[in-house]
Amino acid sequence: MTTMRAAVLHGTHDLRVEDFPKPEKLGAKDVLIHVKYNGLCGTDATEFAKGPMMVPLNNPHPNSHHHGATVLGHEFIGTVVDAGPEAQEMIGKRIACGAGVSCGECSMCKIGRTNLCAHYYTLGLSIHGGMAEYAVAPKDICVEIPADISDEDAALAQPLAVGIHGMRRSGVKKGDRVVLLGVGAIGSFVCVALQNIGAEIIAMDIDQKRLDTAKELGATTTILIPTDLTPETIKSYVPGGADVVFETSGAPGAAARALAITKMGGTLMLMGLNKSLQEFPFWDAVLREVLIQTTVAHVCQDDVPLALELLRSGKVAKLLTDRIFPLEQANEAFEILSSGKAIGKILIAAS
Repeated sequence: MTTMRAAVLHGTHDLRVEDFPKPEKLGAKDVLIHVKYNGLCGTDATEFAKGPMMVPLNNPHPNSHHHGATVLGHEFIGTVVDAGPEAQEMIGKRIACGAGVSCGECSMCKIGRTNLCAHYYTLGLSIHGGMAEYAVAPKDICVEIPADISDEDAALAQPLAVGIHGMRRSGVKKGDRVVLLGVGAIGSFVCVALQNIGAEIIAMDIDQKRLDTAKELGATTTILIPTDLTPETIKSYVPGGADVVFETSGAPGAAARALAITKMGGTLMLMGLNKSLQEFPFWDAVLREVLIQTTVAHVCQDDVPLALELLRSGKVAKLLTDRIFPLEQANEAFEILSSGKAIGKILIAAS
């Protein structure tokens, strides 16, 4: 049995960089990827510090059927070094992996909403992923990286695709007045997507450094807000409200605050995740006919190509990448991310 080095989650705060079986069995449409970089996100940090929540360590995942210790990593790029008989054309290509696997046959897949597939699962969360020297993925969720885009820039393609998908779901148009309530990781990627279509972007956050970055990413206005804002007091910061408000933090009470600054007939876009029950003034949304939208993940072949295009200049990665750790130091990277000390995207260099 051939082995490789991989970052494997065994339990809470139990991430082991260890020898792990190198993938050898490929399906007809699978590709074997020699991984270059894998980005860490908040979901990874939660699984490491508080999980398992999504990773099926104890019970089989209903769609992937995997369970047990799991190689993490769902934001990865690399080079295809082997492929199944129906994916041979992919060998030698540098690719960004979308990570979300869909069946292509269910009702949602047939209308192009593959992120809502009835049989959906995610590499690195529901089954082994890309925080290893090698990873396997279906060719349909791999997008070729243009030659003039560096590996370091392309490594942000998957999370930027999530921001692009959220922007598209919101229906925002050129010239719309848009508020980003929270410009952390996902808020920053939404900012990039909004800037690309010419929206007026008002970035609001409790952290001045995040606001400074948002300004460089294209925010028209930045507003430093206190932590104790209520739905009533936040209104004075955005007189008249905004056409579209993105709530990206998932912080307790944030959805209600975001609603308060959404204008009559506007759109409230919920992107932040918080599993705790929260109070929300639905009466206000109903009486002002506010459209409440949600979003999850991305549609690979729609969103990843545009993400790569927006990364071409190198500006986004330069502003949003914190640092790069070798695979052997993955635990150190996870500790920094889960403690809130990261100031941008952390990448793991797998090879």
